[in-house]
Amino acid sequence: MSDREIIDWVFEGDPSIRWQAKRDLADAEEEEVRSERMRVGTEGWGVEILSRQDPDGKWAGQLYIRKWISTTYTMLLLKEFGLLPNEKTEAGCRVLFENGIFEDREIRFSLGQRLRDVGVTGMVLGILCYFGFHDPRLKNIAEFLAYRQRPDGAWVYDDRPGAEDYLFENTLLIVKALREYREATGDDSAEILEAWMRANEFLLDRRLINPNDPKCLLFSFPNYWHYDVLAALDYFREADIADPRLADAIRTVRAKRNDDGTWNLQNRHPGRTFIDMETVGKPSRWNTLRAMRVLKWWKKANGKTFAEEIYRDIR
Repeated sequence: MSDREIIDWVFEGDPSIRWQAKRDLADAEEEEVRSERMRVGTEGWGVEILSRQDPDGKWAGQLYIRKWISTTYTMLLLKEFGLLPNEKTEAGCRVLFENGIFEDREIRFSLGQRLRDVGVTGMVLGILCYFGFHDPRLKNIAEFLAYRQRPDGAWVYDDRPGAEDYLFENTLLIVKALREYREATGDDSAEILEAWMRANEFLLDRRLINPNDPKCLLFSFPNYWHYDVLAALDYFREADIADPRLADAIRTVRAKRNDDGTWNLQNRHPGRTFIDMETVGKPSRWNTLRAMRVLKWWKKANGKTFAEEIYRDIR
């Protein structure tokens, strides 16, 4: 496909994909982007998922278990869709916070939970901040996460043996949450800023590659709590940190492009879902959107335009 045909093909997707493509690939006017974004809550996948919400604000009657249809993971997906805050997301945030807040500083969804899970705490903090939930204890959560950070900038979910196997997963979840917290609240405290910066350095120093998990090179969507290189690159794009240490990961993205200029869905994390969006092994609008915008951002940050480099690469 030509460069224009690739973008047109992405535009044929759900509103949750289309509005992001208009913003990130086509540089559409702000009003056009916002109009398209509002459709996420009125048609397509977004409205289908919203229609599954229980009267008490939960999904599937659960706060966290029953992956991927519980309240936490449903709201995480709606966040990825770019759904604008509304009454349903407000109810979902409230049920997560009120049933999860533990000692006014972390999230634990089970009364019998004796060990913490800072990854879940970070995930929920990011959801709450994105959807505009307000409570002074959000600051306590952010400070607690900063306190639990390891000297190398990473996080383990708790103190059990084996927790180190998930350093990359927890670190990406929490570094994203701290950024979303700072943006939502304007909190510029040195403690939280330094924790965020140390976490960026942890990932950058390792070139985004988890040497203990070859699946980090397989591009999934949705990622849920899982880690892969494309998800990490998309975070650094959002944070606008075009560090030279990302170059290897950028080359990985380029190498995975199909001959027609698209990217496949390479992996799916098993579990129940409300909707099946794409097929493993087939061209993915989600991955094509995310890969193209990462490459566009990278080239722009390095002084080259999208038209000069990205489309030339695709051809």
